[in-house]
Amino acid sequence: MFSAINMAIGQLGDPAFRSVLLKALALTVGVFILLGFGATAAFSSYVPNFQWDWVNTVVGFLTGLGFILGGFFLFPLVISALIGLFLDDISEAVEEKHYPGDEKAHDIPILSSIWDAVKFLGLVLICNIVVLPLYFIPVINLFVYYLLNGYLISREYFQMVAIRHHDETEVTRLRKTNAIELYLMGIAVAFCLTIPIVNLITPIVATAAMVHLYKKRAGSKPAGKNVMV
Repeated sequence: MFSAINMAIGQLGDPAFRSVLLKALALTVGVFILLGFGATAAFSSYVPNFQWDWVNTVVGFLTGLGFILGGFFLFPLVISALIGLFLDDISEAVEEKHYPGDEKAHDIPILSSIWDAVKFLGLVLICNIVVLPLYFIPVINLFVYYLLNGYLISREYFQMVAIRHHDETEVTRLRKTNAIELYLMGIAVAFCLTIPIVNLITPIVATAAMVHLYKKRAGSKPAGKNVMV
């Protein structure tokens, strides 16, 4: 796992990585602008005005706090999901540099990539909304966030990387091989996603690292290397 992360970090200067980061950032900002407008419209339409001004103030404050808190937790997960749209760019860059002798991946149709990203984003949003009340409880919120999203990230990232080479059955078999390592990787990624600035490059590094972990399970070795630990 550590070797995979180190190799991914070492490739951060790759032009393909920078391009994906900029595109994913732009899309993420757009998503949150739309969510902001939607939340504002929903609040105005469905939350009644009370006759006591202080009650309206408290309700408005709690709503704003909930949106900010939700945004803090969801921003890195949303950008992580949207990077799935450009997964091929990252995966190809990693495979060309480290695994040039391996069989090339088959192309994933753009509509399929969009659908996979939408499904992942929807799953992340639904799961986190379900546990949202727990995010208001100190300490417990961190455990819930890391354990839940660590699992989601490890599963979906590996799925998106491996499906470029195998069918669903083989992807599932490979994922279950040393599944704990993948889960630990997911938790590490979820943790890094909560660190400002670092969370912007974390999805890129995570995707590249998942390519290395997939290659490890598929029996590949990096060019010029012996065994990846």
